[in-house]
Amino acid sequence: MNLPLQFSFATTLFALLNPLGVLPIFIGYTAGERQGVQRWVSLLIALTVFGLLILFLLTGSPLLKFFGISIDAFRIAGGILLLIIGVNIVTGDSTKQAKEIVNQDQDSDLRQAESIYRKIVIPLAMPLLVGPGVIANVILHATEAEASKQYELLAGFSVVIGLVSFLTFAIFLAGKWLQKILGDVGLSILTRILGLLVASIGVQFMVSGISDIVVNSITPEILKQL
Repeated sequence: MNLPLQFSFATTLFALLNPLGVLPIFIGYTAGERQGVQRWVSLLIALTVFGLLILFLLTGSPLLKFFGISIDAFRIAGGILLLIIGVNIVTGDSTKQAKEIVNQDQDSDLRQAESIYRKIVIPLAMPLLVGPGVIANVILHATEAEASKQYELLAGFSVVIGLVSFLTFAIFLAGKWLQKILGDVGLSILTRILGLLVASIGVQFMVSGISDIVVNSITPEILKQL
């Protein structure tokens, strides 16, 4: 069992998921809801993150190859989407929009949570949590395990994904407590700062993807013509 590789996977996965950075958006979407509703939404989002990560761990590389999509192309597309989301967060009132969404249903905690989940799973679970960087990280680690024929690493990576998903669930559960500490003004400021960071991350993804394409694809072709 390659413990250093698993530790590296765990730390990079949590850093790339960045549930603490996404927390203000989650709070905005669930502000004013009962604790039971927030608990169910947190669980559904965490399960979605777990399912997506396991999916890309097992089938990410073959899936991208099947559709002929490179990591760089996926990174650029995800960057554009993140840029648009970030601009909307900075210029809009995400908390007000979220309240308009979640106040539509007044059923049981689970049914109301399901209604909220259907409306916020995109962009919250993907691409804000499971973005191109996370997907690339998962696929690269899975490819390395397959290349070295250390298939037991895939089981270890699955356990790591489960632990990180549970940690994301726990962080979202603490959202109500953080909301009381920061207040509406603090959350509004933090949310807009997050929007700026999300937009910046999107631009960085696009820059990285375009740079890799230029260095690895366009430049070699130009040199061949010289």
